[in-house]
Amino acid sequence: MEVYNAFFPYVYRYVYGLTYNHQTAEDLTQEAFIRALCMPLFPNENIKSWLLTVAHNLYVDYVRKNRRLDFRENSFLNEIGVQDFTGALILTEATACAFEYIQKLPENQSQAVLLCLVNDLSYEEAAEILGISVSAVTNLIYRARKTLRALRRYNHE
Repeated sequence: MEVYNAFFPYVYRYVYGLTYNHQTAEDLTQEAFIRALCMPLFPNENIKSWLLTVAHNLYVDYVRKNRRLDFRENSFLNEIGVQDFTGALILTEATACAFEYIQKLPENQSQAVLLCLVNDLSYEEAAEILGISVSAVTNLIYRARKTLRALRRYNHE
């Protein structure tokens, strides 16, 4: 339960950022934790990185099985529940804006952004999860930041 409480937000944010579907993100996140519970011992590596690797692999399998589905549903943003209306509004707008920009990136860039910038993984950890080199992750983050700055500039003009 301690691992679940500590790492649920990271895994969920990553999967939601890939699917943009609240239900799918919850299902894949739960499946990642079920697989973690089935492990007698965690690997010697970083638990967060390992869970995100499991989530990434589940996402890849899910996409293969459901190629014809549209993952870009934004229902999660309508379901955020916060006591303070002003706080809810600000959170909803900021979350919607961030995910809207990330959604416009190519998938490999959005995966790198979700792992490194949203979930605070190192480039080495992200490279291992994505199965690419550290320099490739660095390049993806560089190109994603450049694209995100351009999108932000374009939308504020």
